Formats: sequence, structure tokens, C-alpha cells
Amino acid sequence: MDSKNDKKYKITVRMDGKTEKEMRETMDDAHVKSVNAFIIKAIKFYLGYLKQGKNLNFISPILASAVKSEMNNIERNLSEIIFKMAVQISMLTQVVADEKEFRPEYLEELYRWCSEKVASTNGIISLEDMQSRENVYTEYDFLSNSGDDY
Repeated sequence: MDSKNDKKYKITVRMDGKTEKEMRETMDDAHVKSVNAFIIKAIKFYLGYLKQGKNLNFISPILASAVKSEMNNIERNLSEIIFKMAVQISMLTQVVADEKEFRPEYLEELYRWCSEKVASTNGIISLEDMQSRENVYTEYDFLSNSGDDY
């Protein structure tokens, strides 16, 4: 059944004991049953690497494509989540604005304080932290004149 192109040649391979031991230990991972099959598979892999003509990993085009596809999926999911969060924050802001009319000075000071808080906590904030802070806006009434209560 062997054609002339399938003629097999016998060659001698010399290697150190550590390499030989590592090769035998990884034969199952390579899905081969003989040292000969392992060496042939390794040579074919290396030839494929050389044929790429690049100093990149042999599987890099496949890997790069998979990573790019996954990154596109993650980007799309994060964009959807950020949009939904922005809508919810807009709704909450509008509810507060409909209920109270705040002085511009208060809103400016609140913006500065919140910016500092978010920056100092790296964006990790909690309701408990906000409730435990002292009201630093005691210099003036934070509601406009039309507001009845605090």
C-alpha cells in the first residue's frame, strides 16, 4: 500500500536524558503511542511554524482571531450595560430634580465632593459610605427658596 512518496527512512536522533524523559511523559498529551510518532508530529509542527515565515507563534493567527472575536463580544456587552446604567441614572436624576430644586452652589459643591469620592475610592462607592458622611454643605441652604424642607 505504500507508494514511492511514502517511503520511510531510518535516521538516528540523539538527545539528552532530560529531553527524552520529558518527551515520554508528554506522549499521551500529544495523542501518540510511540517515540517515532511523537518525533514526526513535532517535526511537522515545527515545519508549519517555519513555513509561516514569521517569528510569531505557529498558532498566533488562530489565537488572535479568537481573542479579537471574544473582545468584540465583551465590548458589545459592556456597551449595552453602560447604556442601560446611563438610562437608569438619568431616570433617578430626573426624579430628584422633579422633587427638589437645588441651588447651583450646592450642586457645584456636591459635584466636586462626589468627583473626589469616586476618584479616591477608584469608583467603588456604597450607600453606607454616603449615609455615614457628615453634611458638609452647612454654609448655605441647599434648596432654593421654593423648597420647604431639607
